[in-house]
Amino acid sequence: MKTLNNAQLVLRILKKNGYEAYIVGGAVRDQLLKRNISDIDITTNAKPYQVSKLFDAKPTGIKYGTVTVFFRKESFEITTYRIDGPYQDSRHPDQVTFAQTVIEDVKRRDFTINGLLMDEELKVYDYVDGKSDIQSKFIRAIGDPYLRFSEDAIRMLRAIYFQSKLGFQITKETREAIYDLRDKLQSVAMERVLLELVKILKEKHLKLALKTMITTEVHKMLPGLEKGIEYIATLDEMPFVDVFFTICFTLNKGIVPSKWPFSNKQKHRYLTAAKLANKKTEFNGLDLYEYGIDLCLLASRVNYMLKRERLMQNELMETYKNLPIQSELDLKLKPYDMMEITNKKAGAWLKEMQNQMVLAILNKEIENNQEALREYLIKHVK
Repeated sequence: MKTLNNAQLVLRILKKNGYEAYIVGGAVRDQLLKRNISDIDITTNAKPYQVSKLFDAKPTGIKYGTVTVFFRKESFEITTYRIDGPYQDSRHPDQVTFAQTVIEDVKRRDFTINGLLMDEELKVYDYVDGKSDIQSKFIRAIGDPYLRFSEDAIRMLRAIYFQSKLGFQITKETREAIYDLRDKLQSVAMERVLLELVKILKEKHLKLALKTMITTEVHKMLPGLEKGIEYIATLDEMPFVDVFFTICFTLNKGIVPSKWPFSNKQKHRYLTAAKLANKKTEFNGLDLYEYGIDLCLLASRVNYMLKRERLMQNELMETYKNLPIQSELDLKLKPYDMMEITNKKAGAWLKEMQNQMVLAILNKEIENNQEALREYLIKHVK
């Protein structure tokens, strides 16, 4: 409640100085739904420079009338009432005009459930029937859904995100607009698509959201995920984010499309785990050593969810725990000992010999002790 209380104080300061000001968007929706409130956005008829005179503020979106205000160790985005001009890039308006009334500002927003206002006394103002849609559990675009999604195509995924978060149904008109305009998602930067998708995957009503992706054919706009989404939507248990992507890429023949802006580490993880899942359904000690426990657990979980094998997480952990060696660093014969014994300088041979020793230990050909490794070294060194 501290965040809400401080936001109320910000509103009072703005109003005391002769301006209108309201909390707007998700915070009002969540207040009505009795959900936890985190971020709070404020809309006002004060211009950015006027807001900056009253608070410690930083211009974070000045082109669009937004400043971030720092107040009592918290931050609030404050945006001047505005009307958006035409959108050429399906993301940002070409120009922004400051609006005279809050009603004009509200009507350019995305969904009715996000178009509610709340004053400093927590009184709610509704100019778009948002309260009715919250009560009916509907996600409905404000005004013409074709216009809203043409302005910013990512709003189609945001509708599905709110469905995943709240469990609401998307209204017929809004759903039809998503279906008709789904191709516009291909013009959206993949960084934005991935960010919105990950948010969808983390919410409680993911299965409902995936079914909407299928019926609107949005899933066909997500490279390499189509078969995975169609399969996962049939499951009772929904996967976590990494398992979701790995299932999708496993069913995509182990291919991670280059369009996805994953980090190198993420891409390697999904690529290796997907190929591993397609290659094996059971993992031995050699696999655990070569790929590591993390990737083997991921591939095993994927195969379990694909109904290829039983759940083997505990057995894999136990097998890994009991490996006679988990790293070349665990070898009882150290590199400097190997060089001294062979009278050879450091080089590629050293790494190759360590790998041979590790494999021999894992295959139970030798034990990991100095005497056995010394004999093995003398016998196999070139």
